[in-house]
Amino acid sequence: MFSHKRRSRLAKFGRFGELIYHQLFDKPARFIATGFTLTILLGGFLLWLPIAQQDGQDIPFIDCLFVATSAGTVTGLSTVNIAESFNLLGQIIMMLLIQVGGLGFMTIALVLLSVTGRKIGIRQRIIIQEMFNLDSPGGTIRLARNIILTTVVVELIGMLLIALDLFIQYKYTFGKSLYYGLFHAVSAFNNAGFALWGDNLVGFQQDTTFILTISALLMIGGLGFTVIADISAKRNFKKISLHSKLMLLSLVVINGLGVLAMMIYEWVSHLGSLHDKSFFAALHIVFFQVVTTRTAGFQTIDLTTMVPLSIGLMMVLMYIGAGSASTGSGIKVTTAAVILKNVWTYLRGQRETVLMRRTVRPQAIQKAYAIAVFSLLFIALVTTLLALSQPNLSFVGLFFETVSAFGTVGLSLNVTAELNDFGKALIMFMMLLGRVGSLTILFTFAAQHDRLIRYPKENMLIG
Repeated sequence: MFSHKRRSRLAKFGRFGELIYHQLFDKPARFIATGFTLTILLGGFLLWLPIAQQDGQDIPFIDCLFVATSAGTVTGLSTVNIAESFNLLGQIIMMLLIQVGGLGFMTIALVLLSVTGRKIGIRQRIIIQEMFNLDSPGGTIRLARNIILTTVVVELIGMLLIALDLFIQYKYTFGKSLYYGLFHAVSAFNNAGFALWGDNLVGFQQDTTFILTISALLMIGGLGFTVIADISAKRNFKKISLHSKLMLLSLVVINGLGVLAMMIYEWVSHLGSLHDKSFFAALHIVFFQVVTTRTAGFQTIDLTTMVPLSIGLMMVLMYIGAGSASTGSGIKVTTAAVILKNVWTYLRGQRETVLMRRTVRPQAIQKAYAIAVFSLLFIALVTTLLALSQPNLSFVGLFFETVSAFGTVGLSLNVTAELNDFGKALIMFMMLLGRVGSLTILFTFAAQHDRLIRYPKENMLIG
């Protein structure tokens, strides 16, 4: 039996633990941010262990944590060469982090609970609702199962296509082909952008099979799981949701305009890096670079050779990003679409914002502006801190790095390896913010409540 003093200490410890638990996990937004953070910390520790590193390597913990953050947030930035730094175990740990980061740790947990017959409460459903921006917690278990099934099927197909290409065309051994196929299929579908080659995918820039396979995986992952489920269930463009329609149109419009603009900058222009290449050779590179810039950090060209206009275009694409409930980040396509249509609605003197014969709710418009504004503020703040703490690096490179981290894209103007520890910490924060969302981070610390007092209205001079 415990003494009265011992029981009192245990009770205090229990109350303290309960307080910490509620502070970390009480809100869905807080739970998501805390869960990602703890997953990343565990991954960083595992990568730091000697058994996960190549012989003779002694990678500092900050770099292991950086790689774990990049993998867990499916970004692709790295301060070290992945193939030369981590052995098979380390690369498998990275694959697991990428998979958890792409699917969401709560999705995996819900499916495991469902398979084992455990009861799933409304709290867990609300967390999934928050994680995938759903309107209600209904159908979350079915969605989680569909997400896992879709991921397994798409990644297996991608693995086989990549493995066959490596085995037939590049004479890789059968086992190595399968492993490289699996790693890059997982990396591509989850929009992580990690590659096991030192030059990323530059050696495959004219390999049509490889480029189209990776591009297809990127675009499917970037569409979002809710869109994939919606399309597979209804199989009719007219019947799918407004969100799904916008995401499908974005593949054509954003990617099409991006390819057209970059071809002009890089191939038509005499200053472009691809001016001396044939049309189809340049198109190979530009198409892939536009697709990967929206969501992942793969590259088939040295970005530092590209003209400033292309760099600016890539920053816009990274800022917009992929779709909601997808493996990509950024402010999301639907956010940009709602803001642009709302501005056009105001200019035309109309009251309601309408997209494809559907009226957008005022709350959705407010949320879109909040996401865009706070994301820009975070980008500006982190870029400023990076510029002040690392004056030896170019401002454009740091700005590009920050936007890339926010969009969890993983492209860099060769700045990542030059960052000091403070700079690495800032970029890690931006990667986490980009993955869980700027509003989720703010809701983690902010208390939400409506005003009980109403104040008089007064007109203000705007503009």
